[in-house]
Amino acid sequence: MLIQNQDVHIFKVGERSWSIQWQVPPSRELLKFLLAVKDQLRKEFKAEIIHTYTEILLKRVANTSLSDAVLEVRFREIIKRTIPIDDQQTKIHRIPVCYEGSFGEDLETYLKEKSLTRDELIAMHTKPLYTVYFMGFLPGFPYLEGLDERLHIERKSVPSQKVKKGSVAIGGKQTGIYPQDSPGGWYTIGHSPISLFDVSKKNPSVYTAGDYITFYAIDANEHALLKERARTEDVFPITETYEG
Repeated sequence: MLIQNQDVHIFKVGERSWSIQWQVPPSRELLKFLLAVKDQLRKEFKAEIIHTYTEILLKRVANTSLSDAVLEVRFREIIKRTIPIDDQQTKIHRIPVCYEGSFGEDLETYLKEKSLTRDELIAMHTKPLYTVYFMGFLPGFPYLEGLDERLHIERKSVPSQKVKKGSVAIGGKQTGIYPQDSPGGWYTIGHSPISLFDVSKKNPSVYTAGDYITFYAIDANEHALLKERARTEDVFPITETYEG
């Protein structure tokens, strides 16, 4: 699919803000292209630039002498000339998760709702290579693509008032990790004790859009050891260069 030739909608969403929307389903190919377009836009425009599954938003575009019509033409020229980034330097982050009852507040409820055993859940949840599409909801909260459809579940009708930092959860068609304590409507199925987000760092998130995440199961003893280490030092995921 040549994304450069796909139908693209470009329109203003404020006095100095623009939306660029692709009329195609989300995919890794589209994600790579969005990231490449964002990089080109940053080189030419002073603006806050963010993306979702199929859209790029330019917020507070700096004052320019270009008319709206000319700006739209420039956006389209950038899209047409952009070459998607290569996957060769993509990182894969391997994140430990304890799926035992005391670490997943909603685990038993979830297993009952889905008619699954814990071992079945672990096998299905740890098998995929998840793509990080973007951060949202909370700073450092990754929106991941790749969850086995057998694990999909509607969000909770009554959200939890406090989901613990490090909780791994499932909601709708997605799974994710809470980077800090927060209210949340997803089913928590486990917990990771390692460092994933630190606002004091130059790059607060361990992962970024385009990276891969995979989970692996640990027991309560391993969780306790990692948590104890994390009291005195940063404990990060195992991170490698993706060779796929």
